[in-house]
Amino acid sequence: MAVKKVIKRVKKEVVPEMIVPVVPQKSLMEKAAPVMMAVIVIMAFGLGMMWTKLQGGGGKAQSFDARLASLAKETGLNAGKFKKCMQVGKKSVVDADAAQGAQAGVNGTPAFFINGRLIPGAVPFDEFKKILDEEINGGQNKPTEQRINVEVGSAPTRGKQGSLITMIEFSDFQCPYCSRVLPTVNQVLNEYGDKMLFAYKHFPLTQIHPLAQKAAEASECARDQGKFWEFHDKLFATQAEWSVLQ
Repeated sequence: MAVKKVIKRVKKEVVPEMIVPVVPQKSLMEKAAPVMMAVIVIMAFGLGMMWTKLQGGGGKAQSFDARLASLAKETGLNAGKFKKCMQVGKKSVVDADAAQGAQAGVNGTPAFFINGRLIPGAVPFDEFKKILDEEINGGQNKPTEQRINVEVGSAPTRGKQGSLITMIEFSDFQCPYCSRVLPTVNQVLNEYGDKMLFAYKHFPLTQIHPLAQKAAEASECARDQGKFWEFHDKLFATQAEWSVLQ
């Protein structure tokens, strides 16, 4: 009897108790996470494709030519005449403006000439006002600053012919600074429109704005139909949309 008790005691001390590891169970959310991530990626891709179709009006992204045609339609232009004009092109008109600007010292856009006084960049209204008021009060008779003779020629104009002040802008339809200064230019025209003549000339910076040349030519085609300023405003208003097209 004593021997049996000893054997039992030895077995109990020698044989360790087995420890069964507890494996943590994944929650339903953790199990579904990979599937949910895949669904989100697929949905994002699908939404991107739908947005591209909506932007392009069809199964592929809209081209710049197609966008110009739609802008012409929105402006009320005759689509057939606009298309034919774009096929012929207005390169000579745009190039002549650019050459005139380069000769006058323009090397960036926007650039303004007020009675021959060069104002580079998108300056605030107060700076325009200072120079305009000086010119109205006889500043054009005081050669205190270098003045460059820039002819208006056949450029599209707004304001009053024969005014004491002639303001000429050299601009680029794809230039973001030209777009930003437009409200300031409109403010100038609202305040001084009956005291000045404002002219717009093309200076597309094609090395950094590859669509600027064609946009300028399109505006000249719109001009043939008597809607230059309407198309001018439309191009700047939608600049962020068409600047990324090809």
